Amino acid sequence: MFRSIKAKITIISVFLSLTITLLAVSFFYYIFDSNLKKNLIRSTEFGLQMMMNTITEHMNQLLYLSDWGNYAEFIYQFLTSDSENKLVKLNAYQRMKEEYDTNKANDYLLRFMIGNQTDNFIQEVKFVVDGSSKDYQKATQNNYFSKLLCSPSLTWIGFIEDPLSPFETRQVIPVIRPIYNRYNTSIVGWTYLTISSTLLSDVLSQYPIAEDSQLFITFGEKTYQYKNKHFIEYTFSDIQPITSTGLYKGTLLYRVTTFDGNRVTLVSYPSSLDGWYLSKSISDTELHSQKKNYYLILLIILLISLSLCVLLMFSLNHIINRPVAQLQKKMQEISNGNFSYEAAIEWNNEFGEIGKGINSLSTNVVQLMEHRIAVEKQQKELEYQVLQSQVNPHFLYNTLNSIKWMATIQNATGIAEMTTALSRLLKSISKGTRQVIPIREELELLKNYILIQQYRYGGIITVTYKIEEELLSYQIPKFTLQPIVENAMFHGIEAKGGSGEVKIAIFSNTWYNQPGICIEVTDNGIGMAPELIEQVLSEPTQQMQYDFFRKIGIYNVNKRIQFYFGEHYGISIQSELGKFTTMQIQLPCQDAVITPSS
Repeated sequence: MFRSIKAKITIISVFLSLTITLLAVSFFYYIFDSNLKKNLIRSTEFGLQMMMNTITEHMNQLLYLSDWGNYAEFIYQFLTSDSENKLVKLNAYQRMKEEYDTNKANDYLLRFMIGNQTDNFIQEVKFVVDGSSKDYQKATQNNYFSKLLCSPSLTWIGFIEDPLSPFETRQVIPVIRPIYNRYNTSIVGWTYLTISSTLLSDVLSQYPIAEDSQLFITFGEKTYQYKNKHFIEYTFSDIQPITSTGLYKGTLLYRVTTFDGNRVTLVSYPSSLDGWYLSKSISDTELHSQKKNYYLILLIILLISLSLCVLLMFSLNHIINRPVAQLQKKMQEISNGNFSYEAAIEWNNEFGEIGKGINSLSTNVVQLMEHRIAVEKQQKELEYQVLQSQVNPHFLYNTLNSIKWMATIQNATGIAEMTTALSRLLKSISKGTRQVIPIREELELLKNYILIQQYRYGGIITVTYKIEEELLSYQIPKFTLQPIVENAMFHGIEAKGGSGEVKIAIFSNTWYNQPGICIEVTDNGIGMAPELIEQVLSEPTQQMQYDFFRKIGIYNVNKRIQFYFGEHYGISIQSELGKFTTMQIQLPCQDAVITPSS
């Protein structure tokens, strides 16, 4: 049976799309479900930790009172003295009341009683109606009194109904601890604490839980369910421990069966109080409500996967049309003048052979154009050399030499020296193509320029040098110093009126942790304002159309230094109006390459 390539591609695309989508959704569902359960357990553990820490803190503050009697002097005197000594009893009560009132958790302490074996006792109660002279007999005749008193360590019996309350039934936690004789191990008295269950319920009531989730607290080998601010004794069945990582050390995880027969996950967080655990069952409602978000994410992933599969199908359906379209596009680009090499059209098939032919054609056209451009460039360079030869400055040298000899014959030495300096200056300008020269050559050019200017100013400007000779072999951009000295003479000293001095110093320094050269040009002219300094070092708004040297401004010099040596180098200016201006040039220590002059 005949079946087109398009049909085959469609069937394969649909099969692969569905397979990939199902595998991706299954994988992500497993990952999401696992992470969801872990996060829910960890968030439950964190909530239990916060509540248990608060409960433990309150309990520890109250338990301090149970041992306090062993250290209080007035209490010990009361327990060991004659019961008729009312002053001792009063002092002991006042001391006990102070401890009761200053305890931070006393809101949850319903009764604080201290007594001995001879019916002598004192107590502080939260409610006045709870106090009675018969409280001693009620407290000591309970079946748990002797058990707790004689226990070698603090023992919990769980919640009980307060036997000392005259009017209402309330859940309390009794704490009874002995007070020992200071000279032997005999018991001289005891402390009796009645702790209200509200200590626990006030904390647990602030923790929101789902309707199908439950809170439990375990102590005294009993477990209680917290419900409506009351604690009901509870027993689990079919308890199976679960091993889990990432939980707090001591946290326990179980699968248990509740009274109604449901299997739930129980998270139990321990307290520093011996035998205390706070537990919470994982809510199916919480689990499923958070799963809704994951279902939405999975749906988005499914839609994205299906969309990608559809795109893949269309891409495969165009497996033939695409090469043809790309070849057509390349031909259109060539017709528009784009002859770039296109590797994407050289497939390993028949269409690729056509693509290679098109690329070869484009390459040949580009090479032909580049050859044509090179020929035209060479022709322009030759025309430039011819034009340059027409203005060869040698006739200027000969003319200046003639003027110099005539001035010498006529004893006009100043004219001879200026002519010689100008001849050298012109020769430095016109010779060679080097843009970077030794500092020594730059100084020679500068000295010729200064000689001319000193004749011009009649000696009112003096120039002094302080140079480290070993630095003169290092390189500097050509025509760096002349524009700076010109600026010092014209705009610094001449504007000041009167005589002036220019100091030129060349010395070594360290710049950006590298050996460098510093050249300072200092004049005692009118100085420069900060805004003028910024303007001088900024790019000019228009090109100055003056003589050759003024085209080479400070900004130009600074940019050429940075071009040759990097952005860290260049010119900085320090000045004070009416006093001085110092232009500092930072250069690296780079030896100049000496090439023959043209």
